[in-house]
Amino acid sequence: MRIIIDLLIMKEDFLHYVWKLKNFRFLNLTTSKGEPVEIFSVGEHNSNAGPDFLNARIKIGGQLWAGNVELHVKSSDWYLHGHEKDANYDNVILHVVWEDDTEIFRKDNSPIPALVLKEAVSPQTLDNYRELFGRHTAFINCEKAITTVSGIVLQNWLERMYFERLEAKSEAVFRELKASGNDWEAVLFRLLMKNFGLNVNGDAFYSIAQAVDYKIVRKISAEPLQLEALLFGLSGLLDEPSEDRYKTCLKQEYDYIKHKFRISGKGIISP
Repeated sequence: MRIIIDLLIMKEDFLHYVWKLKNFRFLNLTTSKGEPVEIFSVGEHNSNAGPDFLNARIKIGGQLWAGNVELHVKSSDWYLHGHEKDANYDNVILHVVWEDDTEIFRKDNSPIPALVLKEAVSPQTLDNYRELFGRHTAFINCEKAITTVSGIVLQNWLERMYFERLEAKSEAVFRELKASGNDWEAVLFRLLMKNFGLNVNGDAFYSIAQAVDYKIVRKISAEPLQLEALLFGLSGLLDEPSEDRYKTCLKQEYDYIKHKFRISGKGIISP
């Protein structure tokens, strides 16, 4: 009966929560086929298209793997979502599920090991989840629980989150400053580029800023056409042939700048 109830109210959000916060038993984990699993990093939570967690580091059967992790309530959801046809999921190294009801394969027909979380999650964690998500409330599921938290604890928690966020942002700026040789303008340019890309394309925009020495940007900053050509060219927007005169002009400018300053464009992430 417990398993039936779990499947009725189980959601991928719970699996994401458990995996992200490592709220499960780490010792003696094995795949559904009995291979030992050792987790060094659960990866970075991905809220955009593609696998759920990126850049994880996991040892499976004695072999250390670096790649992505996909989470589903049931293994068969892999096929329900069409991942076996999507090359974006070819670098998934581990399939984390609540119930392993079928073996799954990548687009190239290679199998993906499965880790079943059902036996690794404590009953208390599952009971808390049932309490929160097994019923509907007018506002949010934990609205009644907030009254059990003292004002001092709540205030300290909010302040801690504020300072942790501020410290993380400051550390990122100082890392950029060190990498740029204390060039504040270069740091501003890179971080502006990253933020212009927002959540979806932030990494791609940032890689463009990293691919070109800021001294070059500074040299051509007084020439809007050249600056536009450089950024459009590095982003790959000028790769396709076009009959548009303005785009052709930008392409010619980019080819000239690329040759003049020996810009390779290596390491750029496609948007």
